[in-house]
Amino acid sequence: MVEDDPDARRLVAGCLRRLGLRVHEAATGAEAIALLERGTPDLICLDLRLPDASGVALCERIRATPKLRDVPVVVITALTRPIDRVQAEIAGANGYLVKPFRADAFADAVLEVMALSSLAPS
Repeated sequence: MVEDDPDARRLVAGCLRRLGLRVHEAATGAEAIALLERGTPDLICLDLRLPDASGVALCERIRATPKLRDVPVVVITALTRPIDRVQAEIAGANGYLVKPFRADAFADAVLEVMALSSLAPS
């Protein structure tokens, strides 16, 4: 998961762990790229506003990387404009959640995109 706000990162990581997922955390785009170079995750949760990178550009990079092309990406952001959602979808995001969100809505979104990619946790 890629989120620069430590409180939001802790909240999302906790939700993912309750779903039975192992979580690797990155606070910047550079940290995310380093993690992605070391392995292929089952899911990427991505904030659109990072201190060193555009989340949209990072999503495009993920989609352009062969080993990551099919990894589901859920955008988690405070950006509420329709254009932000459209840009994320064009970049290849599979889901889009606006902060703040309820934990159950987050879990539902994660399970939905993972089920669509046949990677849902059992």
